[in-house]
Amino acid sequence: MAVAAVEGRIGTLLLEADRIIAARITNLVTGNTQKKDMDNPKVDDLLDDMGELVMQMGGKVVVMPPEYMPTDTGLAGIYRY
Repeated sequence: MAVAAVEGRIGTLLLEADRIIAARITNLVTGNTQKKDMDNPKVDDLLDDMGELVMQMGGKVVVMPPEYMPTDTGLAGIYRY
């Protein structure tokens, strides 16, 4: 889904509230992600990174309680096209 985010193809991103995924987007051209240790100060939460990227690309971000999420991964996207 990070690839679609960097390409601007996500119209709405659903994020699970209070969930943290210890990873980051390592390449803003290809959308590659890499798992990291949260103790590293350069590592941010992947869900936060994805939300910021989707908003920068003109999409919407909706934070939802876990029981309303359509997936178990912590994020889901509605594509523009």
